[in-house]
Amino acid sequence: MSFIAGCTVVGLAWLVQEEPPAPQVQAVINEVAAAETSLPEGPLSFDEWANDIAEANRHAVIGLLLGGTAEHDMAQAIMLSTDGHLLTSAHALMGAENITAKVPGADRPSPVTFVASDPVSGVAVLKINAPDLPPPVFADDRSVLVSDVLVALANHGEDTDSLARTVSVLGDEQVAAAANGDLLSGLFRLSDDLGPEWAGSAVLEESGGIVAMTVENQDGRHHAIPIGQARQYAQQLIDTGTVEYKAWLGVEFATGLSPAIMERRQLLGGVLFSRVWNETPAAQGGLVAGDIIIGAGPVNVIDKQDLSLYLATLQPGDSVEFRFNRAVGSGVGPDTTTPDSAEIETEILTTTVVVGARPA
Repeated sequence: MSFIAGCTVVGLAWLVQEEPPAPQVQAVINEVAAAETSLPEGPLSFDEWANDIAEANRHAVIGLLLGGTAEHDMAQAIMLSTDGHLLTSAHALMGAENITAKVPGADRPSPVTFVASDPVSGVAVLKINAPDLPPPVFADDRSVLVSDVLVALANHGEDTDSLARTVSVLGDEQVAAAANGDLLSGLFRLSDDLGPEWAGSAVLEESGGIVAMTVENQDGRHHAIPIGQARQYAQQLIDTGTVEYKAWLGVEFATGLSPAIMERRQLLGGVLFSRVWNETPAAQGGLVAGDIIIGAGPVNVIDKQDLSLYLATLQPGDSVEFRFNRAVGSGVGPDTTTPDSAEIETEILTTTVVVGARPA
């Protein structure tokens, strides 16, 4: 039986509106320039350094052989625990049948049982019978910083059992479209295009602990789900077969409105959008970086707490009317003005946004 049904797109219905208002200003995506990296101190090359780091978790990376109508014939998985549960990329499994696993040290591929999959989180769970493998080693993904050099680890079924290569972190809290178009959020952006056979592979920090799982996006590049998030979603899939969602706009809020901005915009308060990710519900509704939300449904928005508490009452798919203040004029972008900046014109607009889904 195909796993397409198990990977039904849950989260994109909210992106389609009959006639969404066209954004007046291009939405802003955070693009972080590639960080300069240097070889580790000492005589080791990057390849040797990566292989040394990978040693602690070589047993925990499982190569998946995918049959059926999956777009690619191979993906990767990470051991969750010694009970045989595996963590992998939901989108890599779409259309897959008769999945088998290349377990390190095993003479032949092992049969795999499908547990559950969720395209909104990008996580799927499988299970194998592997009682003799040691437990995986995880690390705290909150320690990962932009420009860090990490190690991606995959099992391609070669004589060496696994391949290790260095990757750099170009951004955190990223949003990316998965290979089939589902939007994933809260990701690390990696420097290298690893190839589809690396989807679901482990990303390790310098002590060898797993800090993320890779996912392939639409243009072939790779992002990675922080391992804390991925394990949380996986446990929900194991326990209930589903992941709990919350309402999602696809924006970042500025820290607060400065007195200068409130004076220049003639506002008593509001929430400034410092970033609006492309193709998200907010972008589909015409909201852009620099807009200041002053009302959401029946709520007058004075600060971030007002907006956050209101969003917490919504379900994915709900329609909300937003009232917002927008600076108008050529070249106007995110409002980071100072008191002595030139005056700007503003207008009060409304738009309706169908809120999306993000794993809770």
